[in-house]
Amino acid sequence: MNLNPGLHKGLRIGGITLLTTSVLMFSACASAPPPPSNSLNEASSSISNAERANAGRFAAAELGLAREKFAQANTAVAAKDMVAAERLAHESKASADLAVARTEVAKAQAINKEMELGAEALTEEMQRAGDQQ
Repeated sequence: MNLNPGLHKGLRIGGITLLTTSVLMFSACASAPPPPSNSLNEASSSISNAERANAGRFAAAELGLAREKFAQANTAVAAKDMVAAERLAHESKASADLAVARTEVAKAQAINKEMELGAEALTEEMQRAGDQQ
């Protein structure tokens, strides 16, 4: 049985078109990077740590920047720009970590100042006690 030559040629072109389209679709799907879930989770965790450390009081600018970068990272994920989302998530984590570090420094300085004042008061009290004898 011999098929119509025009029909055979049309089927062959249609098959090639379908195959080419399929290959392009699969390669496009394969090249899109996945959302940076780990980076986003790390950034979120760092922001939570900064909030628990009271960074809003001691490092408000850094904490604010961390939150802003985190929001931008989520916007980039929604826009399917995973490269930018990854970068922004890393920047968010770094800002949150910096906020924690600055908060710890500020708290340590406050404790140090308090200890200095206590030592000065104790020295004055000892001098008064010595003068009374």
